[in-house]
Amino acid sequence: MFDSARQHLFRVRDYDLAATLASGQAFCWREREGQWEGVVSGHWVQLHQTDDGIVAQTATAVTDWDWLADYLQTEIDLASVLLSFPDDEPMRIATTVCRGLRLLRQEPWECLASFILSSTKQIVQIQQIVALLCERFGETLLVPSGHEPAFAFPSANRLAACAESDLRGCKMVSAPRIFCAPRR
Repeated sequence: MFDSARQHLFRVRDYDLAATLASGQAFCWREREGQWEGVVSGHWVQLHQTDDGIVAQTATAVTDWDWLADYLQTEIDLASVLLSFPDDEPMRIATTVCRGLRLLRQEPWECLASFILSSTKQIVQIQQIVALLCERFGETLLVPSGHEPAFAFPSANRLAACAESDLRGCKMVSAPRIFCAPRR
């Protein structure tokens, strides 16, 4: 049964949800049995692609889905974007291989922090670090029963208040200065 307060269909074409969420631009998404679970703007979200578009489900009622449409960039006309690309062989190959891949519009702090954490790491390692940071220092979010717990990405102030040893405990080889408040 479709609960319009907790579910929404984004009618979108030329969108490859799996390629977009697994591309290495965001590290909070997990694929489980054909569904993608993650956190966007303080909401636990489950997404799956259908022939009609992308179906989103949240744990709490939502009246305005613009925050998720903006994050997923569902309003972007991919065909128009592709027409702006140079017409050369490398670009034709790239747009064919990556057809439907979208850029996510992430929250600036989470994007910056994830980028800093990504230095010399593989995607799996970055996902582990981000998951540990969220679990240990992020706000717990409401999820439907039967789902794993979910946590928001911790704020800059919350991470700055952590001891370096706490951050190292999240599998960071070294805690970047940006995450640590100066000790007086």
